[in-house]
Formats: sequence, structure tokens, C-alpha cells
Amino acid sequence: MEKEQFIKRCYELAVDAGKKGYDTFGAVLVHNGEILEEAENTADYKRGIFGHAEFNLVHQCANKYPDKVLKESILFTSCAPCERCLGAIASLGIQMVVYGVSYKEFSKLTPSHYAPVDREGLLKQLGINIQLLGPVLEDEGMRVFEYWGGEYHPLEELISEMDEIKRRKQ
Repeated sequence: MEKEQFIKRCYELAVDAGKKGYDTFGAVLVHNGEILEEAENTADYKRGIFGHAEFNLVHQCANKYPDKVLKESILFTSCAPCERCLGAIASLGIQMVVYGVSYKEFSKLTPSHYAPVDREGLLKQLGINIQLLGPVLEDEGMRVFEYWGGEYHPLEELISEMDEIKRRKQ
């Protein structure tokens, strides 16, 4: 039950980000069952600002919490983190990430087809131990993307648009 509670908070943050005109992602850092920090996506691609929720969360936590606290903490995120965010998370020594929407499901909303990658294995080769757990409440998490970029669009419409783009690319 606890995982679901924190993922739901990530989804709330993601919707808030979307309603502000950003991409719909949210993240929280939890230690001993309590949220230490929360972050929303603030990426602005037109201005070249990265601003992913997980990245923003890492910046909030850097130099604020002892290594021991970070190592014992769990980072919850609305969607499986990108590689750049995984690197940032690893820089804090966080060893567990729980995500809502999987890479596979999220790929339905991108112009590219899903390609499985063993991210945990790749990181392990670099001496970084991060466990990725999920998906959690994935159907609910996919609905969060209906608020992408400040305008509401039904999920089925978004997926259909991406399917059409993928068909044209073939």
C-alpha cells in the first residue's frame, strides 16, 4: 500500500506540472516512510532547460542530506526515469527507484518503438547498484499524460496520434 501512496503523489505532481504547461512528470524522495522532497517537471525545451522531475529532485537533495540518508531513501517517480536522470540519481547514492509507468508503456506516447534495455545491468557494469521497481498503478499513471503541456487530450487520442507517426516512419 505504501508504494501506491507515494506513486499517487507523484501522479498529482505530474498533473500539476502539466496544468502549468510542462510535461507531466513528478517525483518524491522518501526516507523511513516520510517524504523528504518533492519535484515536478520544469523542462523548457525551447530554452534548452532540462528540468525533468527526477533531475530537479536530485538538485534539491544535493548537499542537503547525509549520504546515509540518501542511500536508505527511495526515489518514487511517475514514469521510469531517462538515462540522464538515472545518472543524476546514482550521483546521490540512491539505490532504489520505484516508478509508475514503465518504459514500454511510455513508448506508446513517443514517436519511437519500444526497445528493451537492461538499465540496471548497464549501471551495474559501472559499479552502480540501482534497483528499478515497477510499474505501480500504471493504468492510472498513463492517464496523467492526458494533461501534457497544459491542454487536456484523451489518452486514446494521444496514443493514436503516435501510432500514426510510427506508421509513417516505416
